[in-house]
Amino acid sequence: MTSQGESVVIGDVHFNHEPIALFTRDDDAVFSDFVNWILQAILNAEEQGVTQSSYLKVVPDNLFGDSFALAFQNAIKAVGNYAELYERNLDELVPRSGLNEINQGSTGRIIGGEFGSLDEEGPLFHTGTTLDKVKAKGFVSCGVNERAGFAEFDRTTSTWSGIDVDLCRALSAAIFDGVPNHVVYHSLTASDRFRVLASGVIDVLPRLTTHTYERDVLEPTTMMGFSFSKPYFYDGLSFAGVAPYGDCADRLDYTSEQCLGLKICVNKGTTTIARTRELFPEANIVPMDSGMSAIQGLVSGECNALAGGSHDLARNSVLQSGNVLDYEIGSTRYSKEPLANVTRMDDPVWSDFVYWVVEALFIAEERGITKATAEKMPTTNLFGPLFRDMLQNAVSAGGAYNELYNRNLEVIVPRAGLNLLNTGSQPQLYPLPGLAFDQKDN
Repeated sequence: MTSQGESVVIGDVHFNHEPIALFTRDDDAVFSDFVNWILQAILNAEEQGVTQSSYLKVVPDNLFGDSFALAFQNAIKAVGNYAELYERNLDELVPRSGLNEINQGSTGRIIGGEFGSLDEEGPLFHTGTTLDKVKAKGFVSCGVNERAGFAEFDRTTSTWSGIDVDLCRALSAAIFDGVPNHVVYHSLTASDRFRVLASGVIDVLPRLTTHTYERDVLEPTTMMGFSFSKPYFYDGLSFAGVAPYGDCADRLDYTSEQCLGLKICVNKGTTTIARTRELFPEANIVPMDSGMSAIQGLVSGECNALAGGSHDLARNSVLQSGNVLDYEIGSTRYSKEPLANVTRMDDPVWSDFVYWVVEALFIAEERGITKATAEKMPTTNLFGPLFRDMLQNAVSAGGAYNELYNRNLEVIVPRAGLNLLNTGSQPQLYPLPGLAFDQKDN
């Protein structure tokens, strides 16, 4: 009602996205990470039920150094969790709903960013950056892992396929004027992937890699931080196996009579084995060199259960290694696994370029743009005139995100939950994994 007594109607249709975020300079990756993870701590606190009055449940952490061990605790002590911030400052003006709620995993979270103004012209060359080096050498080096739907190598035709491969091809097309096959693939183990990326042998890592706090700030095998794109696939730790052991693992039962022989094959050097070790004694765990060898361990009888994401446990993935009788897949998820492209943290231009190639695929799906209509994507000189058509070329390589998913993953992991498109009305806030607060009463 206006001051003149006139009724006011507020529409409920959104015509664009306006994601409000914290801004930092891109020449200080450590500070940018610090700011981001303070926000992540506030979101994680809400998800884990930690409030301003129970801030002592926030466990001290020294990834940013001993001087900042209480940074997250002090942040929650000062302002509370995100729900408390929102209620105190915004709820009366804009009641909390939709995108501003925490996504519990049952609705879509694939959403495009906003391009903003694309008229500014960036420099002709980005001297010393990975982008310039890749352009000069004539190919982009991608780290992958042979896994059904993600990166599969056909030894008859010597060709790669999969969603990780398609992301590399989109990147190639964005750099090399629409040519998608200027890619050299490196098949990497989970244990080696970050060291290889840090060394410069590869330029980008779209290798089933979960975005976590530790890997973002101080990854332990390299003692470096890394940059991550938006997640392009959401998964979580589940268990499967030969009956009754798949059900035993799903229920975390390793002590009842029928479950005493439980042996779980799991890929070492991953967040999967780290979480499995939190749930089971070491005697029940069989570390394997790769996800494929874990599946082969189940087929051969070396173990009777598997730990992994939905793509690891899918029947089609297991059948590629052999037949398993009485195979059962658990229904419980024990972790959050947002998979993203990874780049070195010391090159913000390259990290931004990779980030916006992924964004382009999301935006194309939102706008109904396909591989056949890729020219409908906008042009931009933000990365300089050499990359004017990067958005169009990225989509022309393999299509929008839904085309990539349908072609590579739909028969293995039918698209659902977080991997669906967020139409603008579903919860979008998603606390990244890696901050586990004490759940005991203080």
